[in-house]
Amino acid sequence: MLLDVLGWERNAIFTEPPTGSGFIDYLVRTGSGRNLFVIEAKKAGLLAPETKSNDKMTIALDGPVAKPMKDGIRQALVYATEQGVPTAVLTDGLTWLFFRASRTDGRPPLKGKGILFPSWKSVVEYFVPFTELISPRAVLDKRHLAHLNDAEGYTVSQAEQQYTVYPPNEAKMRARDPMASDAAELFAQFFSRLSNDQDKEMLRDCFVETAESHKADLELEKIIQNVLNNVSAIATNRGGALQDQIERAMASQRAETVLLIGNKGSGKSTFIDRFFGDILPEALRKKCLMARVDLAESTGSPANAIDWCILQLRNALETGITSGPAPDYEELQGIFFNDYQRLSKGPLRHLYESDKNAFKIEFGRLIETRRESQPDEYVRLLLHRAAKGHGLLPCLVFDNTDQFPLEIQDKVYQLAHSLESAAPVFNIVPITDRSVWRLSKAGALQSYTSRSFYLPVPDAKQIISRRVSFIKKKLEGEKPATEAYFSRRGFRVQINDIRVMADTVEKIFVDNDYVTGLIGRLGNFDIRRMLKLAERIFVSPELKVDDIIRSSFGGPSVTADRLRTHRALIKGEYDRLSEIENDFVTNVFVTEQTKPGSPLLPFYCLWVLRQKLNASKAGESDDRHWLADDLCSYFDQCGVPEDITLRTLRRLYKRGLIETLDPNAEDVELSDRVAIKESGMAHLEMVLTSSVYLEQTALVTGLADQPVRDELKKLTIQPNAQKFVELRDIFIRYLLKTDAARLEIPSGPTFISLQEARRNIRGRIGEERHQPRHPSRDAGRDGSRRRPK
Repeated sequence: MLLDVLGWERNAIFTEPPTGSGFIDYLVRTGSGRNLFVIEAKKAGLLAPETKSNDKMTIALDGPVAKPMKDGIRQALVYATEQGVPTAVLTDGLTWLFFRASRTDGRPPLKGKGILFPSWKSVVEYFVPFTELISPRAVLDKRHLAHLNDAEGYTVSQAEQQYTVYPPNEAKMRARDPMASDAAELFAQFFSRLSNDQDKEMLRDCFVETAESHKADLELEKIIQNVLNNVSAIATNRGGALQDQIERAMASQRAETVLLIGNKGSGKSTFIDRFFGDILPEALRKKCLMARVDLAESTGSPANAIDWCILQLRNALETGITSGPAPDYEELQGIFFNDYQRLSKGPLRHLYESDKNAFKIEFGRLIETRRESQPDEYVRLLLHRAAKGHGLLPCLVFDNTDQFPLEIQDKVYQLAHSLESAAPVFNIVPITDRSVWRLSKAGALQSYTSRSFYLPVPDAKQIISRRVSFIKKKLEGEKPATEAYFSRRGFRVQINDIRVMADTVEKIFVDNDYVTGLIGRLGNFDIRRMLKLAERIFVSPELKVDDIIRSSFGGPSVTADRLRTHRALIKGEYDRLSEIENDFVTNVFVTEQTKPGSPLLPFYCLWVLRQKLNASKAGESDDRHWLADDLCSYFDQCGVPEDITLRTLRRLYKRGLIETLDPNAEDVELSDRVAIKESGMAHLEMVLTSSVYLEQTALVTGLADQPVRDELKKLTIQPNAQKFVELRDIFIRYLLKTDAARLEIPSGPTFISLQEARRNIRGRIGEERHQPRHPSRDAGRDGSRRRPK
């Protein structure tokens, strides 16, 4: 029942663990070893409750219905108390009773109530509420406690009414500036796009070479040269002597497997294209047979992933070593030469000697059957033929394996290594740093030798600068060729306009380290996300790209100051912050209406995780992660229920502000280890330094205090700089007041960090009044200068 039906892991269930009072029948724990509940099991049919009903029901533990179960209830209560668990289950497999084992309301446990499923029929008919009491997710989310509280009539709704100045789900898209559509097209073609088969030249030319990528170029070239020295072409016109030649060449066989490590969006695929297309000397390039398997093009079925890889290799290798789109008969005869020799001298000898054409027909039928039914064997023959027959080095690339679970990545790596037995091959497996860390603990990475190269992600400034340079280089070409290049990409605007927009991109992003630095952190240094963020800023009406472009034609000088940039980043093309359309900026002050916690709890979680990161040892991934169970216990000492902390961690995880040690975790569980990501660091920075972030979150956060909402709303009428300072101050005071009511920070060294975090929030009150005047601080809501009234 626990394993096959409810889905508990076997390692979570302990049978007959000894205690001071005896042996517990079943003790269920979390992955981190925290006890959850006990089960007292009796012989089937022994628990016969005093009822003829088959309905799920609530019963008093000391009432008449429970009378036949009294001994079992008492036994379960003793074990539960010893193990410190809140609930216990009594069952004989047919009858199931769930009840509170520990209480804090002063009532003895035996005076409480339980939820009874009196028969197997009741379990089947009420299976959904049954699972809500004992399934893994329900217990870890503490929904089982909510049901037991309901049974006793103690549950009082903790839901609160929330009021917002501007509801985020009602965000409206604002009209684009006249040139914003052209600007968006420019970004789509040259900045946002990373996988454009029609413009691989751009991707290769715009690859930002770092010290590590340059080192990888040189090392890969050396390795390829080394492997090629062990690959020799064989004269295939010697007929029966071919086998002898192959055997001699095989004696010097050597293969290599390379791991190309980088985080998601680091440009690993582009690096490979660039390496084989531009970096590798032509003499070596001609001796390489490139076969790329891009798992991003697969159906995504884990069960068929390896078979799919083999078929892709088959097609790529056939194309590479044959004279046409498919091998002709003579080429197939060479690929299956050993079989040709064996059949002609063995089983089909008489047919071969009597009718060679009939022999060839029969041989063709046999090898086609083998090609289709045994593609793995056929791929190995193709590799052997490429290396020993053509003197080529098969370079096999297994790309985008990170889209699959770790066990599939492990199998792909195993496949790559297994092909080394067929011929000298050069395997390249791009993989993320998180995946390689996990796979190195067990599996094929632990069993085989490979060389690893790390590709760090360049910063956003370098990426955008390289693409601006590429555009300008194209613009410097001959006019017809230049116009043709841009028109093929859908541009209808004049070349001069493209030049001006490229200059504008350079002015906003390349000349402004602050903007590109923030983009990098919010995008978690994923190139795709960084470029999408840059596009979001560039086309936002808040940036007023038209004004900036006009300034290039002699108009008033306009720059994208920090305030404009923050508004463009946070609001995009909408009239307010809305997480529905904004994957990059999260409102960390949101609280759940059904069971609200402190609005500063997400901020505190990020704060302490950053402290954990700062205290960790360099390079120790495990050291910077904090067990979610321990983090919940930490905040439990502040009076925050475990389920509220866990729910907060899950929201931060889904928004990309924190990560789990297991890169494939769908959600955060108590047994997961979590760490702050770069986006989480950027959000801490925005909370503590960005007046725009506080202003926008003040306007869209649900507040439990209607008068505060009304006060904020008044300040949005005819806004000016001073009013928005007041708005932010009111909002911060509300956050601190609500936080103090829902989260109490204990004294002592363990909680010094939380006390510091709260002080930093409090320190933002009135900060702009206490600082010298600055042009950006006198800006109005649209970023323009306003004269104080």
